[in-house]
Amino acid sequence: QLIPYISNDKFTEQIKQYENEWVPYLQRPDYHNDREGLLLFGLEGDNHNDSLSMPEARKRTGIPELKESDFSVPTQFYKDMTCLHELCEYFAPLGRTFIVKANTGSFFPPHKDFPLISRDCFRVVAFFGHVSGYRWETDGKKLDIIPGKTYYVDTRKTHQTHAWGQQPSYHLIMNIPKTWENVLKLMSICNR
Repeated sequence: QLIPYISNDKFTEQIKQYENEWVPYLQRPDYHNDREGLLLFGLEGDNHNDSLSMPEARKRTGIPELKESDFSVPTQFYKDMTCLHELCEYFAPLGRTFIVKANTGSFFPPHKDFPLISRDCFRVVAFFGHVSGYRWETDGKKLDIIPGKTYYVDTRKTHQTHAWGQQPSYHLIMNIPKTWENVLKLMSICNR
């Protein structure tokens, strides 16, 4: 858990204006997984519903060597979500940063996003909405979620999620360039 706190009430109020803008996130033809997303920081010219995932962005741009840190341009969605500004500006400039809406039955299967320590970004997340119907595990351990709290995620470890609540929960997923300055910033806000 990290010290910054974002008001769940403010988040819920500000996200309402984008209620009909959500796009499928990592859709697969072989099974249904009701996850949707909106982009906060993307590539030059991106809007909030462009290429949320790296595979989609690489396909759309034709650039196979895109990195998380290449997605550093704020979208209008970010500008409208003022409740996120303090946290995002603390680590600015950011890499690909987005919000996933986890609807009932959605999940992320056990996976490792960046198994190598040589990755160009590290990840900080926050959860909003109805998190009581949401389960997050890292390295086989269930983690308690507090709406609005921020967390460092070691994406080299196996992690998974599952939403079973009747109301959606939301994940803020920040890819933060792995610079010495940002590592020190992260260490300075860790709950001790």
